Amino acid sequence: MPISTTWRHLAAFIYDLFPIIGLWLITSVVIVLIRGGDEVPPGTLWFQLLLTAELVFYFVFSWLKGGQTLGMRAWKIGIEDFQTMTLWQSLARFLVGLVSTALLGAGLWYKKINAAGLSWMDMISGHRTVNVSHLSKTNP
Repeated sequence: MPISTTWRHLAAFIYDLFPIIGLWLITSVVIVLIRGGDEVPPGTLWFQLLLTAELVFYFVFSWLKGGQTLGMRAWKIGIEDFQTMTLWQSLARFLVGLVSTALLGAGLWYKKINAAGLSWMDMISGHRTVNVSHLSKTNP
């Protein structure tokens, strides 16, 4: 039985946590080295903003340049017609994705009851997430 796009999307999100954590660890090491070994105090606004900017950049850049994050690529899903997505659509997709994540994936699960099969992120950006596994197959 094929895996639905909804489950692939969830798996891709979990997969994407790993490169994000890796990016944040590298950033933290570089900042500690720049500070001569002194850690950044918890709750430091500039550091939280830096990590948030990296998170936004990871998703927005991935969607705009290739229509997929690393997790989406691994799970063979992508954003349909990503070439026409604007920066603002991508940022809106990210922000709605944050809200959806805070609500335990409600925006993603909405896809199961939506007649068109669209998640909140798909609706706000005007670009649906689709299964692209058929595109990666090569003919002999």
